[in-house]
Amino acid sequence: MYRISTRTVAGGDWLTLGEASRLLGVDPDTLRRWADNGKIDVFTTPGGHRRFLRASIDAMLPRPRQARRQSLTALGEAPDRVASEFRRRVRTDLASQDWYSRFDEDSLRWFRERGMRMSELLLGHLDTTRRAGRDQLIEQASLLGREYGVEAKRRGLSLGEATQAFLFFRARFMAEIAQVARRRALASEQASLLFEEADRALDRVILALIQGHQA
Repeated sequence: MYRISTRTVAGGDWLTLGEASRLLGVDPDTLRRWADNGKIDVFTTPGGHRRFLRASIDAMLPRPRQARRQSLTALGEAPDRVASEFRRRVRTDLASQDWYSRFDEDSLRWFRERGMRMSELLLGHLDTTRRAGRDQLIEQASLLGREYGVEAKRRGLSLGEATQAFLFFRARFMAEIAQVARRRALASEQASLLFEEADRALDRVILALIQGHQA
């Protein structure tokens, strides 16, 4: 691999014609022509040698494309399956929660039905990559989160207990998303995009829940 030597000329880092053309992957004659046409910054030494501003060369290099998050379906995960596994996790751990015993059967039914709807909205959010579709689904999830907060307060739960209940569901939702990443052996970048999107959505919901409880 060739070595790049930089020189400070007229207050900046400059490259020789050969160095600059190798970085860009073009013929030196092509780079000379670009310089003659004013397409790139060039400095001519007293000896007649061209020097190219490193920043200008860097700006011409192709930028790596930013990875886009894939939908659950594109990853090979059916949202219905993920929802089913999430509900199984919740059922397994629910009875051990202190706040759970505070609910009567009617309250449990109310929260169970809306919990199912919440998971559908959140997974739908993760299953679309269209901005408009994501925004619509997360707005519905936020409204439902606010409704959760209002109802939890009406049924006697403190804000701390309502938040604890939501964090219980959040932890199991994120655990299921982690399972998706493991099952599909996602590359770290794609897994991070999935986790970040789920985190942002859940943050919106818990803020709405708090606002609903405080209303």
